Amino acid sequence: MTAAHGILAPIAKRFAGGLVAQIAPQCRYDRALFLLGHMRCGSTALSHVLCAHPTISGYGEAHIRYANREALGLLLINQWRRGEFKYGTHSLFDKILHGRYDAAAPDEFFKARAIFLIRAPEQSILSIRKLFATLDTGEYATDELAADYYEERLTQLAATWNRFAPHRRIGLTYEALTKVPDATLARISSVMELSPVLANAYNRDGKVMPRGAGDPLSSHKFNAIVPSSESSTLDPARRGPDLAPGRLTALVALYQQIGQLFANTAETATTGNDRL
Repeated sequence: MTAAHGILAPIAKRFAGGLVAQIAPQCRYDRALFLLGHMRCGSTALSHVLCAHPTISGYGEAHIRYANREALGLLLINQWRRGEFKYGTHSLFDKILHGRYDAAAPDEFFKARAIFLIRAPEQSILSIRKLFATLDTGEYATDELAADYYEERLTQLAATWNRFAPHRRIGLTYEALTKVPDATLARISSVMELSPVLANAYNRDGKVMPRGAGDPLSSHKFNAIVPSSESSTLDPARRGPDLAPGRLTALVALYQQIGQLFANTAETATTGNDRL
């Protein structure tokens, strides 16, 4: 690739994204559906279930930076190029697991519907380490680096939560999703106003997940959200992450704080003082 091509390619992508965003009715933030979480939180299976819904077009993590409306045009193009775009659907879907993709999101971004998904720190850190050891990329080479990512992402999720309208957001944990998937999907369907109700089933029709779009370790083995005991990729030989004294305790406290934030919102909704 020449230097000129390297300069023009991003400009061409932005132009194409802007053009598609102006034409396609799905390219509006108030019609988008985002899954906001962190790596190894169970997002791949939930993404498959969501994208099996007839009103939702997507597949997994598209690695789009949401800084303007052009980003939605790029998301549609991304889905189309991979054969995943569903014509006539209401909503574009993406899952976002890294702060670099939503840290500079415009106000319009927070008009979308948002599903927050988090997992306890010990299992998350060990699973992140297992994933990248398998991929052999050299990333997250220590438990401390994985913990740094986890802490940064959960802190950002906590700050982001209140920017979405209460009736357009829902907070979930990996534990609830895998233990009571049907009840959890029913909650999502109610809050996200999805009809028909989400079914705990999906069929990838032999499609392979694009690299980096989702879980490459176990998601291809299933066609539904299953208990963690069946899908776990944790190394049974490891008893816990190797972290500085007190670090895991602090991360557990952060996780519980965000979980309580989710629970408080749900309790408010059930008392009729707010709508979830």
